[in-house]
Order: sequence, then structure tokens, then C-alpha cells
Amino acid sequence: MKPGQTAQIWKSAAQFVFGCVVLALVTAACFFLQIGLPATAFCYLVVILLFALMDSFLASGLLTLLAVAALDFFSAPPLFDFRISDPQDRLVIAPFLFACLIGSGLIQQARSERRPGRLKPSPKSSDADLREAMKQWQQVFEHNPVMYFMVDPAGTVVNVNTFGAAQLGYTAAELIGQSVLGVFFEEDRDFVRRCVALCLGTVGQSHTWEIRKVRKDGSVLWVRENAKAMLQSDGKQIVLVACENITERKEAENALRQSEAYLAQAQELSHTGSFGWKSTTGDITWSKETYRIFQCDEAEKPTIPFMLERIHPDDRLAVRRTTGRAMREGYDYDHEYRLVMPDGAVKYVRAVARATRDAGGNVEFVGSVSDITPAKEAERRLRESEQRFRDYAETASDWFWETGPDHRVTRVSEHPETAGMAPFWALGLTRWDIAPDAALQPEKWQQHRAALDAHAPFRDLVYRSKDRNGQPTYVRTSGKPFLDANGNFLGYRGVCTDVTAAIRAEQAEQALRKAQTELAHVTRVTTLGELTASIAHELNQPLAAVMANADACIGWLQRSPPDLKGARRSVEWIVEDCNRAGEVIRHVRALAKRTDIEMVPLDVNGVVREAVALVQREMATHAVSVRMELRSVLPNIIGDRIQLQQVLINLIMNGIEAMEGVVDRPRELVICSGPDENGSVLVSVTDRGVGISADAIDRLFTPFFTTKSGGLGMGLSICRSIVEAHGGRLSASPNPGCGATFQITLPLHREEAPS
Repeated sequence: MKPGQTAQIWKSAAQFVFGCVVLALVTAACFFLQIGLPATAFCYLVVILLFALMDSFLASGLLTLLAVAALDFFSAPPLFDFRISDPQDRLVIAPFLFACLIGSGLIQQARSERRPGRLKPSPKSSDADLREAMKQWQQVFEHNPVMYFMVDPAGTVVNVNTFGAAQLGYTAAELIGQSVLGVFFEEDRDFVRRCVALCLGTVGQSHTWEIRKVRKDGSVLWVRENAKAMLQSDGKQIVLVACENITERKEAENALRQSEAYLAQAQELSHTGSFGWKSTTGDITWSKETYRIFQCDEAEKPTIPFMLERIHPDDRLAVRRTTGRAMREGYDYDHEYRLVMPDGAVKYVRAVARATRDAGGNVEFVGSVSDITPAKEAERRLRESEQRFRDYAETASDWFWETGPDHRVTRVSEHPETAGMAPFWALGLTRWDIAPDAALQPEKWQQHRAALDAHAPFRDLVYRSKDRNGQPTYVRTSGKPFLDANGNFLGYRGVCTDVTAAIRAEQAEQALRKAQTELAHVTRVTTLGELTASIAHELNQPLAAVMANADACIGWLQRSPPDLKGARRSVEWIVEDCNRAGEVIRHVRALAKRTDIEMVPLDVNGVVREAVALVQREMATHAVSVRMELRSVLPNIIGDRIQLQQVLINLIMNGIEAMEGVVDRPRELVICSGPDENGSVLVSVTDRGVGISADAIDRLFTPFFTTKSGGLGMGLSICRSIVEAHGGRLSASPNPGCGATFQITLPLHREEAPS
């Protein structure tokens, strides 16, 4: 080998080694900056062409092959693998290979032609070669799948490849000579101006940024631009821009951000956060909602000690055991524990985690933590409610029952207090099979069975039953139907109450009322006996008037000619006197007759006048005058006329007897009527007799208590019972000085009552 050839080989080897170092540096820079495959290929192309200018085609060719391998291994997915998964990447690497080889060959050819000793080509041949080289470079520039722009310092597009113009929806001719700002959004143009100025101020340095461009049709194109300012042969600056289409990546990033936003909102709404935990290193990652649940600042790094500090002291040991076992065995875990907040509030949380392993086989956990405090509070309230109703049921004197769809008893609650009442023997029977009065009251049971067949609720059904000893009892029951989730009828649930005591008390009260009615009737008859003279006087007056008018009528008829007009007038008077006598007899018969209570609307003033008319003779006999102060317009009351007259007659007779021994003052009885302050009607009877002593006032209405020497002590007791049965009140009070006043308060007829 000749010495010159050996020197050339060593020179090429040195250039190749130097080129490998440069390519390694460029590769490292592009990899860490993540500028993408097209931009990396562009940088490699610049390096290789620079080495071709150093008169080493062999070094340039080897560097080209090495650059292709680096692009495949470090820039084309999958990384660190010589496979190429995206066909689009092959369309980048293949033109890059051809461009490097063609460019290096052209440069080597041009340098060879300029060497001394070579025949100088003719000017015509040199121009042809130059045009051919320019044509080849133009082909490389035009068909490279990277968007290339050349922009002057004013921002005018000097040149653009066809691919770059087509990506924006233009032809190259439409963009050349126009401002490059026209393909950017208005709000981004200031940023573009600053970037171009930065490139112009740092000639030879590359700058990278991401920005939006607007296509001709108005759609958005996201690009990653790698730009560098260079000096032309005439000394003017020009900015070279290589653009990589990253629209799909940006859309994926936006979709990811939107998905993360949706997830964050969903976690906030559901009070569920997420976390990651590397058990070997202790690194913990929390979502925003997890920070909120633990009430921790997002700027702080979550740690195991911090979590243990937040966990309730009573739950820490259990949490340590659960997570420790899961970490050792690589198992999933699911547990609940409490957190103590800085303000002392307690939260209930549930943590669920799934165990995974990383490439090194180390256990990692990915899970969720949910704030279940509202659910725990609801469970607590439910338990308290259940316990409260259980206490009610266990302390009540009732028992509960349940029937099936055929209305047969399927369940009866057991209660110690009602063990003798709850018919456990009735299981499997219907209610009408249990009740011995079903045959005696068929209409009631027919209505009840119709309600059951209609699946309607029922209340307060009272029927006879029997206890375990066979003794008759009375039961009041209520029930409502219950259904399954599909609305199918399953039966009835309800409650039974032993009302035997209440029924027997009501029966006793009815017997008492009957006895009181009988006693009141006896009292009225007795009173009639005392009023015999007064009644006779009341009858004598109309009878005497009848006799006088009859004699006058005969006299009018005996005249010649007969005075028919006078006779007619006498007969009319006779009819009036007969009606008057008939009214007296009717009142007496009503007082003496045993009749049921008849509650009707009454004029209280009319009742007072009728009662006074019956005792008129007694007042005259005892020299008692009566003064009636009756309010002219009063609303009607509701009551029984005969019973209220009995009360008034009793009070008037008591007043007459109280003034029997009075000689130093007038014997006057005052009867008043009017409204009281509560909207009722008030009737008072006031005498000027001996009054009521302080000892007697409290026992005045007690049965068999009397201040009369020959009294039974039942009159005022019966009067109070009658008034209270009318919903009213009877009271007595001594007058200042002398006498006493009895007041009767009666409610208004409902239609007359003010609303």
C-alpha cells in the first residue's frame, strides 16, 4: 500500500471516529429533548453533509448507516428496539438514507472536480452538473415528509416544501412571499415574533417550541418546530424551520386531561380518592380527592408517618396489621378505619387496594379510599331508630302480628306483659275464625273482609276474643298491607291492643249514665210534686179565663139580634186559653216522662222563660220577685230542652228556699243571659239569701252533700252531670254581702259558633 493511501485511510478513520462522537452528542441531545424522529433526522443530515464537505465520502457513508441505526433504535417506536411499528416512520428513515447518500456523493463529486490535475470541465458541462445537483437537492427537499420553511428576518416565507404547504392546505406558491404569521392564530403571533427574534439573535443555535397553526380550511394543526438562523453567502440571515405534526399527540393529551378532569370530578362527587403505594420504597401518590379526605395540603408529600398520625389511635394497630400482611404476601386488601382531623372531627374511610408487581418483582398497590362517614352516620341513626322502636315494642302493652296472602295468622310477637293475651294458638287461623262475635255482627265482618280483599289498610277494628284461660276479652287492631319489591301482595302487618278494661269501663259508664238518667227522672218527678200548687195555679188561670169567655159568648149570643162578632172574639179567646193550658200540661208531661236525651239547637232565653213560668206560683207564695236580664240576640246552643229546664228549675227552687228566712231585705231572684269571654253562652241565677259558707263551697256538688235539713244532696250533683254532658260547666260562688250566684256555661251550636 502506498504511503498516500495509508494516510488517507487514517484520515478517514479519524473523521469517522470524530463523526461518531458528534452523532452520539446529537443523539443524546435529541433524545433528552424529545424533538421527534423528523427533527432528529434533519439534525443527522446536517452533521453528515458537514462531514462530506471534509472530503471523506467513506466516513460520510459509514456515518449515514450509523445514523439510520440510531434513528431506528432511539427515535422510532418502539424505543430501544430495531423494529419499526409505524409505517410512517419508514417513510422518514428511507428518504433520510437516500438524501444522505445522494448529498454526500454530490459533494464528493464536486470536490473531486475541483482538485488540481483534473481536467477543467467546460463551462457548459459545469452548469449542467450544477443544475443536476440542484434538481436532486430540490427533490430531496420537496419529498421529505417533514414540513420545511425558510423565513427571512421580516417574517416572509422565502421557501417551503410541497409537503409542508400541503399539510396546511396550501400550495407552495400560495405561501411563498407571504408573511409566515398568516398560518398562525392571532393570539399566538406575538409568541412567533419573539421566537424568530430569538433565532436571529443566536445564529447557528437550534430552538424548539410547540405551537398551533391554522390550516386553510380553519382547522387546527399542532406542530413541534425546530428552528435555526443561518447566514447566506451574501451575508443575509435566513431562518430554517423544520415542523413535526404533533396534532394526534396533542389531541391525546387533551383527551387525557379531560379524562383526568372527569375522573377528578367523579371522585369529588363520590367522595372517593385514588392512591398508589410502592411498598419497597414507601413512595405514596395521592389524587386530589385523597388529599381532601385526609385534609392535607397538596404541596406536601404523603408519607406513612403522616397517615398513621391521621388514623384514629384505636385503629392504627389494625391498619398496620392489614397493610403489613398485604405487603408481605402480595395480597389485595379491603378495610375500614377512622381518621381524626386537626379540628377533632372523626371521619370513617374505606380503603381498597389491588396488589401488582413491577418489572423487578416488587409489590405495588393501586387503590381507592372512600369517605364513608355519611353512610356510617346513616347506619348509626338506623341502629338507633331500630333500637328505639324495639324498646317501644318491648315496653308497650300491645303485640304485633302478621298474616299471609290468605289472611291467616303467620306470626305473633311474644311479650311478657301480654303472654296471656296474645293468641299464639291462633297461628294458621283467620281473624274471623278467632272472633266469637263474627256470627253476631256479620255486617261488620263483611266490611272488614272486603277491605282485606281490596288490600286496603284498616284501623281500630274492635272485636271479641278470648285469653288462654278462655275468658272473653276485647281487642282493637289495625293493619296495613305489605308488598314485595315487584308490588306483589304478601299479607298484612299490624298491632293489637287489649281494650277489655276500656270496653268494660265504657259499659260501666253507660250503666252509670242510665242510672243518672233514672235518678234525674225521679228528681224531676219529685220536683213536680213540690210544684203541684204552682202547676195548679198555672192551669187555673187559663181555665178561669175559658169559663169567663164562655159566659161572655153565651151573653153575646142571647142578645137580640145576637152579636156574632163579640161571640166570635170570645171563642177565639177561649182557644188561646186552651192552648195556654195545653202548653202547661205538655211541659209537665215532658218533665214527668222518661225519654231519651234529644240534643237539638235551642234558644236559651226561651228555655229560661219556660222554666220561670213553671215556678211562678212558688215565687208568689214565698214573696219572691224575679228579674230577668236576658240578652235579646243570642246564638243558639245545642242541648236537651227538658234536662236544661230541670237544671234551671232546681237552681231557681234552691234560690227561693235560700231566701225563705230573709226579712231584712227584698227577696229578689235575678236571672241573666249573655255571651261569655270564651265565645259560649252564660246563664246565671243570683239570689239574696243566706249565701254559701267557705266549708260548703268545695263539697257543694258532691253527691249526698246538702245544706237543707230535709234534702238528699243529689240535686246539684245531677245538675252538674247534666251540664257537663252538654259540654258545659256549672259553678257556684258567694256574692259580696249576701246570697249566691250559680253560673251555667253552655257551648254554641256548631253552625252558630264563630269561625
